[in-house]
Amino acid sequence: MFGKKNILSTRLIHHKQFWQLKRLNSTQFQDEFKVTMSRICSPAMILTAGCEPKKGLNSLHGMTLSSVCSLSVYPNPLLQFNLHLPSYTSKSLHENDGYLALHMLPPSPKAALLGRTFASGIKRDPRHFDTKPKVNDDGSIFHEMTTPFTKIDSNDFIMHKVNEEVEIPILKELERVFVCNKKQVFEVDNHEIWVVNVLQILNPNAKYSQQTSKTGGLLYYDRGFHKVGASLRD
Repeated sequence: MFGKKNILSTRLIHHKQFWQLKRLNSTQFQDEFKVTMSRICSPAMILTAGCEPKKGLNSLHGMTLSSVCSLSVYPNPLLQFNLHLPSYTSKSLHENDGYLALHMLPPSPKAALLGRTFASGIKRDPRHFDTKPKVNDDGSIFHEMTTPFTKIDSNDFIMHKVNEEVEIPILKELERVFVCNKKQVFEVDNHEIWVVNVLQILNPNAKYSQQTSKTGGLLYYDRGFHKVGASLRD
């Protein structure tokens, strides 16, 4: 019996040491997580937020996402993604009934440039925080506190009218675009998880109008943009 108690005490000590070690090395653990996640690719899509009609470029918001995925088809098509807070895009979505467009981008140099432009925000302005932020960003390019539409040509997008109160900027460099609105939003730590209804699927780019023109989309991998490679045989 004494031996069992001794073993149990030793295990408890090791357990405490493990959690102490984990707390001491939390930054290293987060770095390892990011490095590990960078080993896999994900679709890079651009979200543009709805706004009031005839607003200036500073009022148009959007961001590059690597988290868009299909949630369900029946009874209605749903997509899911997350936003890193704080975010002008999130603020604009909440102010405009959750209307948005999710752009499926082709693997082109122009799309990669747009992806960088809409993912260029780094959180350094202390006015947007409850507590003072760190000097360096968290290593992820997928959050923003910027106005990307001021950095692109006005000919690179058009405005899509949803109703009398809301319109959404639609980028021209795309394969398809999902016009959506909010179904549900969950807040988790410093992120929002959005579930959205797909209202329309637009195909304004004739270059990618045919089924045979599928490209696999723009991919984000190892902190850079890529395209689908050769298929594998099994």
